Amino acid sequence: MANSRHGACAIRTLAAQAKRRLKDNRYKEESECNLPRGVSPAQKQLYIKLKQLLDSGEEVVNPIQQLADKRLMESLSHEERQRYVFQLAADYVAMKKELDGRLSGGEND
Repeated sequence: MANSRHGACAIRTLAAQAKRRLKDNRYKEESECNLPRGVSPAQKQLYIKLKQLLDSGEEVVNPIQQLADKRLMESLSHEERQRYVFQLAADYVAMKKELDGRLSGGEND
């Protein structure tokens, strides 16, 4: 019996996504519900890249170099490149703090 009153609620959407991942045997896939709330699309991409690096066991020695978009960096002027690096560094610190909090709090996967 369908609930027509709450047909398109967020919880139903998340549950349907989770069910599809289970059905398709994609347990480890990063979903929107695992990402921190209120992050920008750039921070989401950074979070996913950083999580993949940490999950693979690769050590993050130089996060700016490892996480920066090299093609984009080449096309930017000096001032734009500095702004990009500062923003990337701020996003890295925020996402690293989030990941460290989840890992130490036992909330990973």
